Amino acid sequence: NFSPYYMGPDALPVPLAMSGYFEPETRVELGAGAHFSEGDDTQDLRTALHVPFAGGRVAMQLDWMALEHYRMDTVTRDERHARDRDGTGTSTGDVYINTLVQVLPERADRVGLLLRVRLKTASGGNLEAARHTDAPGYSFDLSVGHWRPAHKAWLERWRPFAMLGFLVYQTNRTDYYQNDCLLFGGGLLADHGRWRSEVSVAGYMGYLDQDDRPIVFRASLETDRDARIDHRFGLQGPLKDWRYMTVGYTVCCRLGSAIGAD
Repeated sequence: NFSPYYMGPDALPVPLAMSGYFEPETRVELGAGAHFSEGDDTQDLRTALHVPFAGGRVAMQLDWMALEHYRMDTVTRDERHARDRDGTGTSTGDVYINTLVQVLPERADRVGLLLRVRLKTASGGNLEAARHTDAPGYSFDLSVGHWRPAHKAWLERWRPFAMLGFLVYQTNRTDYYQNDCLLFGGGLLADHGRWRSEVSVAGYMGYLDQDDRPIVFRASLETDRDARIDHRFGLQGPLKDWRYMTVGYTVCCRLGSAIGAD
């Protein structure tokens, strides 16, 4: 069953809600996450590369879930029709290729408008244990946001944002070869000076009616220092058609300004 409800947490995840802009710096990230649910506990390691160019108007991103370890109980294994006798093992995940285009740069009197095109490659393994789909997919979305001053001792500025798009993934069905989904999200980003916080809700709405409409809540806290290394702590919880509570930590290494920047 190629549905986010009946597979591992890295098979068909909900994309992050974009906020209308991206940071104009090259960076490398390494993160670790733990996903908890009734019947399936998973731990994973992720890597990411973000390279902006064209003066910070365009960026390429590579995201890879490099290694996953999981443990399913027999009830969950059988519910998913997984061909994994003990329900325990490891797998590698999918590579995602993202293109970001700053359609409208943000100004004091104008919101920022960002286009993201996201390609899911068929690189994930362990389909027999329902960990990844071993099939391609794609999505595209537009996001808007605008920084607003706060002038508080604990808050310098804040940013409401919203996202709307379209997501497609292939299935193993003979009647419907793919699931077409409405992609959406929104939230609030706060700049506290040397650190930032964010809360958001995101999800996608499939049309196959097989628990394929996952919605999640996210919260994160990230350092924002004049340093090469920053840290991010995150939490994700289920709201609909999603089983996992997730906690994660990411270390980010900044390598310089966008290619082509003045």
